[in-house]
Order: sequence, then structure tokens, then C-alpha cells
Amino acid sequence: MLTSFKKYTGIGLMSLLLLGQITACNKIPEVEEIAPEENAGQTIFEIVNTDPQYSILKAAVTKAGVGPLLNKRDNKLTLFAPNNDAMTRSGISEAVIGVLPAAQLAAILSYHVIPQEIASAAIPGLPLPNIQMPSLLQPLASQPLFKMPIFPSKRPTGAFVNNIPITAVDKRAANGYIHDVFALVAPPQTTMKGLIAAQPDLSFLRAAIARADEGQTGLNRIDSLLNYPFPNITLFAPNDDAFKAALTLLGAPPVIEAFAALPPETVRGILAYHVLAVNGTPAFRVFSPNLVSGTVETLIGPSPMPQLTIDATNPMAPTVKGRINPTPANVVAADLNAVNGVLHKIDQVLIPQM
Repeated sequence: MLTSFKKYTGIGLMSLLLLGQITACNKIPEVEEIAPEENAGQTIFEIVNTDPQYSILKAAVTKAGVGPLLNKRDNKLTLFAPNNDAMTRSGISEAVIGVLPAAQLAAILSYHVIPQEIASAAIPGLPLPNIQMPSLLQPLASQPLFKMPIFPSKRPTGAFVNNIPITAVDKRAANGYIHDVFALVAPPQTTMKGLIAAQPDLSFLRAAIARADEGQTGLNRIDSLLNYPFPNITLFAPNDDAFKAALTLLGAPPVIEAFAALPPETVRGILAYHVLAVNGTPAFRVFSPNLVSGTVETLIGPSPMPQLTIDATNPMAPTVKGRINPTPANVVAADLNAVNGVLHKIDQVLIPQM
């Protein structure tokens, strides 16, 4: 069953090389120290350094220079550790480690570390929303207190970090815990705006956002919200074929130029219906393993405003249905993770009302 999650990992050497955009200003920050005490047993670093199943991770830790952080007994840490099998699934070998810059490796590894001890029993249970915990990745030089959040969660079928399954838990170290993961947990590289801009099959979505933002300013602009690094957004993003079908249904030609004939407030309302929210605020991100069957609120507001209906009966093929849509939309590409949210591509435009 775990192999089926591979399509969600989105890991590869190319994506790691792109991390240069966020690693140039990343340094492993100091972990808050507590009063010294006698901590028996091996540290996290000593376990990684001596256990042969972590030999690739050991090479990365050594090159990145994060060994002293993981070795300090006064630190309290949780490491989500990709063992050799996980590294191999992610296209990472010791040879690849050898060519990656140390700063990029430090950023990747720091995203796998939470600066507190979290045993498996303390991993938040869900359904919704995902609970964010700060990692050690500091992506913005201008915001030194902002640490990139990571999202551990626990479901009846197992535990996850973001959308990556946790395969073994509670390896106790003198300075924290190690939980093994099925694949590398890649740090996000851009905001939701940048993520959408990079997807060739979301050109109609980009045009719809531009039309919806006409006459709007500041964070009232959807474009600005999607580029603001601090929220947690979950967006169901219709692909180009979905928008073409929706425009045809509205009696318009299936071309980008057709958005100019639609009132901006209409387009804005439709787009808001694709963003999950709490009391009209986009406040959380939900990775696909944590989608739960039932109705959910969107950015257009709480009930009695139209809700979305999620069907996660098959967790590998979740669907989402708008109130007016005769059939549910399929999630065709899940868990595109950004600094400020997660995007799931869908094959229909969700319609709240006619």
C-alpha cells in the first residue's frame, strides 16, 4: 500500500536543486536551550551516525554541517528521518549528496526537524485541520522568527508528516525522538502564487484570478493573498480543461479571453468557493491523506452559504463536489505544497449557485 503514496511525494533531484531560492538565506537557527541535565543513551546524531540504514542521511548530515545540532544533548528535537530506502525512493544517493550544495542540504534537513520532543502518542489526531508545527527551516531573511511549518498528523490508517507516511515511530534518543518516513519530505519552494504560475495547465486559473482582482487592492486581491507567505491555504484548483468545460456551460467560448465578459464579482465568488476556510478566513491546509468525507466551509462563508462536499471513501481517489455540480470533481494531482498552503488540482470548476 505504501508504494501508492509515491505519486504524492513529488520528490526528485530537480526539485531539490530548485531549493536554492530558499536556502540562500537559510541557516540552522539555535534551538531554545533548557537547563542541562544528564541524558542517557545515544543522541539523534549518534544514532544516525552509527545505524547503517541511515548511511545516506549520515552523508547529508555530515556535508550540511548539522551534526552538532543533532548531537547536542540539551536540545529537544524530533527528526523525521528518511532511511536509505526512503532516500532511494526519492532519487537520492550518496553520489547525489556529493553534488548538492551544503546550504541546500541544510535547508532540506532542517525541514525534517521540529525543535521539540514529539512522541507518536503526541502527534495530533485529525480529521481537520492539519496542525502546523514549526520546523527549523528559516526561509525568509527578513522574517527571522518565521520557521517553515511542517504538518504531522495521525489517522486510523497510520501517521503522516505532510502527505508522507511515517513508517516507524518512537526511536528514543537522549535529545528527542526519531520517526522514520517513507520518502524525503521536500520543503516548499514558493508561495501559492508561484506554484500556480509554474503549472502549465493552470493558465485559465491565472486568468480567472486576474479578472476577479479587478478593482481590488491589498490582501483583498486573491493574487496578493496567494503570494502572502504566512497564511495556511487549501486550494482546489481547476485545471484548464475544467475551466473550458465551465465556460462552455455558461454559454461562453472556451478561451481565456471569455473571462472579460464575466463580471469580476462572479469570477471572484467562484474562486472563493475553491478555498477552504473557517468563518470566512483561509486558516488551514489539508493534505490528501487527511481529507475526510463530509461538508466543509469555503472562503465565501459559513453555512447557510453553500458548502463543498468531500468524499474520501477511497483515500487514494478523493472527490469534491460543489452544490450545483451534478457530479463530483476528481482530484487529479494532489498535495502540491507551497510556503503558504497546499494545492489540489481538480477536473471540474466547483459551482456554488446558478
